[in-house]
Parts: sequence; structure tokens; C-alpha cells
Amino acid sequence: MDVAPRDLSQIANAMATIGQTEERFFASLARASVARCERFAVEEMLLLCSAFDKAGLVHVPLLEASAKLLRHQVSQVPGADLAKGLKSLATCCVRDLDLGKAVGEYLAEGPKGGLTSEEFCSLAWTFVTLGFYHDQMFRAVFKALEDAPSMPGDTLCQLYEIHLALKAFRDDYGKYELEDAAVQSLKAHYRKQRGGKLRDVKLDRSVEKVCKDIADSLQKVVSGSVSRQHQTELGMAVDIAVNKKGNKPIVFIEVDGSHSLMRTLDLNGASQISRVRGAVLLKRYLLQKHGFRIAVVPEDFWRSLPDSREKRDFLRELLRSAGVPSKLL
Repeated sequence: MDVAPRDLSQIANAMATIGQTEERFFASLARASVARCERFAVEEMLLLCSAFDKAGLVHVPLLEASAKLLRHQVSQVPGADLAKGLKSLATCCVRDLDLGKAVGEYLAEGPKGGLTSEEFCSLAWTFVTLGFYHDQMFRAVFKALEDAPSMPGDTLCQLYEIHLALKAFRDDYGKYELEDAAVQSLKAHYRKQRGGKLRDVKLDRSVEKVCKDIADSLQKVVSGSVSRQHQTELGMAVDIAVNKKGNKPIVFIEVDGSHSLMRTLDLNGASQISRVRGAVLLKRYLLQKHGFRIAVVPEDFWRSLPDSREKRDFLRELLRSAGVPSKLL
């Protein structure tokens, strides 16, 4: 409690950078920071939240304090910091509706506070990830990107996901929807950058092993071909896909592990139930909205199943719950 806010943020960032992510230590940092959140400058709070993200940890009261700090200073915060703050919230799926409304109204006419067109697009992507929609702001984002001389590859991928989300969840999007030629160009770029074995999130060996084991078990459970690191029709990659003849998808299976989950800390620093990262949830929502069946297998639970028979029984029940017809099992 006696450590200065800037030092707390720098300590947390240094520890996360070198992989020292002991949960009780980070919980203590979070408690001390929340208790004195009014003393933090915005950039200090954002650095602290970034350290938790880097460590794969979520402390909800800390993120709520960060959102409150941003909400009270929306027009004073540099645009880049505003985008960073919303990214931390989107990563952990912590929603502050008042903050979303304030930011949307502030940026309804275009980027401010030194916000670049790329940062503006990134901020808009956090909006769809959090389920925030401000049509006038999205119009301003599209206009800013039209006027940009060039765009990085990641920005184009985010723009494509924004389009998919608006198309899926906003009835009014037709009034300012991207032209079809632009959408097809974005989709082609997205498929090249984010699909299959080129996917941006690489699986570690333990998750790869679980995916292979699930795929092998699926071959004995379902009538269809099974593939790993499958690129969907939308361009997004899924861990496992079961397809009928002619490559028509029956179901997509995602494995929840270190690549998709963040550990949630309680007040004492113990891990509670994990949270799915915002980018992963957005992908799954979009796939479901487009009519694809999604089933999720927790990595730890799969490892706890003692034998092949129990694994097959679990998969049958999982696929039934996902809506796979019994005749295919």
C-alpha cells in the first residue's frame, strides 16, 4: 500500500514480462491498486491492466476501476490510451455500458485526441467484441479508413470482423454497409492471414496433443471427415471440424486451453473459473450467427477422462447438445 502507483504498474509489467505470474502476488497488486485507484494516472492504470493481460490473469474490480477512470476522462485521455483501455476490457470481456456510450458519442464525428485511423479501427473492433454499437461512430471509422493512404494487415482483419459483426447483429447496418467488392477483398486478405496453419494464435504442444486425441476419438464417433486447424467459410480458424462429404460442416469443435482462456483471480488470489478471451468469443458468436454448430471441450476436463470409451461417450453427448443429428453419431 505504500508503493507509488507508477511503481506498482512498472513492477507488475516487469514481473509479467519475465513470466513471474504468481497469483497471490498479482492479486495483492490488484487490491492495493483498486483501493487507491483515484491516485492513478490513466497511463499508469493502463500499464497495470496490460501487465495482467500479459500474465493471462483477470481481476474484474481492477478492470472496472480502469473503466471508471476512463469514463470520467474520455475527452482528456489521448486517443491511443483510450484504445488501449478498451482493448484491455475487450480481452477480458468486462463491459461498462456507460463507457461505451461516452466513447461512441465522443468519437461520433471522427477520430480525436491524436487517434490514428488504425487505432480508430482497433477501438471499433473492441466495441463489437464487447457488444457495443454506435452506428454514427462506425460510419466515422469507415470514412477515416477510406481516407487513409494505406492500412496494416491487422487493421484489415479487424475491419473484416467489424463488418461481419455489424452484418450479423445490426439491422441498421444496411444503411452504410461496406460495398461487396471491398468485403470480398477483405475476406481474401483475412483468409490468407488468419486461416488454418497460418492462424495468428499458435497452439502450444499440450493443446495440440489434446486436439489430436479429440480428432482421433471423433473418427470413431461421428460419420464424417475430421480435420484439425480447419479454416471455415468465413475465413476464421477452428481447432477441429467434422465435415460431411463435399466438405459441408457438421460441427466445429474448439478446445479451451491456455490460448483461449484467462485465469480469473478472487480477492485472495486463488484462481476461479477461467474467462474466454474476447477475440475467441467474438469468433464463436459470429460462426454461430452464420448457422454453424459450435462445441467446446475444456482441455483439463478432457485430460481427466480415464479411457477411450468415456471420451467417446462424452463426445457423443457433446455433439448431441450442439445439435448434431443422432443419425450422424
